[in-house]
Amino acid sequence: MKFIVISKGRANSVYGKTLRLVPDALVCVAESEAKDYRKALPAFKIITHPDDVVGIGPLRNWVTTNVSDGTCIMLDDDISCVYDQSQLRKIRIEDPQHCMAILERTAIVAQEAKVRLFGYTQMARPLAYKPFEPISLSTWMGGVVGVNGKDPIWDESLLLRADIDACLRSIMKDRIVLVDSRYCWIHARFEGKGGNNTLRSSARHQAEIGRLLLRWGRYLKVKKEKGTTRLVIRVVR
Repeated sequence: MKFIVISKGRANSVYGKTLRLVPDALVCVAESEAKDYRKALPAFKIITHPDDVVGIGPLRNWVTTNVSDGTCIMLDDDISCVYDQSQLRKIRIEDPQHCMAILERTAIVAQEAKVRLFGYTQMARPLAYKPFEPISLSTWMGGVVGVNGKDPIWDESLLLRADIDACLRSIMKDRIVLVDSRYCWIHARFEGKGGNNTLRSSARHQAEIGRLLLRWGRYLKVKKEKGTTRLVIRVVR
């Protein structure tokens, strides 16, 4: 399996974030940024994609089809830590060997279960954790996304919300995804320079959410909470 950190415009910060936790990862950047990343990260292997491959959907498909290994785990470049929230209080994990072991073991479970997409909960709240349901089979993941196989499943017209669509596609076709609710990888979503922020706008967000609702109807719920928009998959298993 391969760990792939997808990065953009963060040559000088990614080492202090995701690569500190997953030092065995390859760093995937646009061809035009390769020189900056190689200079900032001389100890890491840099792989490049064409400059015109931008947005979550196109980038995930490019990694899936171009990285040689049949199992890839794609990580955002701004992850600061992992929380184990299966206890009464969150346990912060920053040890690289521990972090990579979590990724490897989840990937092995997904391989043995023949699951296409796998990942982790996005809710860093121990009170929301259900100890009798440590694995969810019908939700969506982002930030850390694993894929088994080489078939591109992301809609390349969705530059911001493609992960939700891909998870629903996988649930429809494969019947399940695998999301480990014990762990939450913390990343600065929608913050800071670089990454996918150059593509983000309120209009694009609303347009992509509208397309998802037209496509998935009653299986997708939009919630407004504390000034943010949450998308919740509603698929009964």
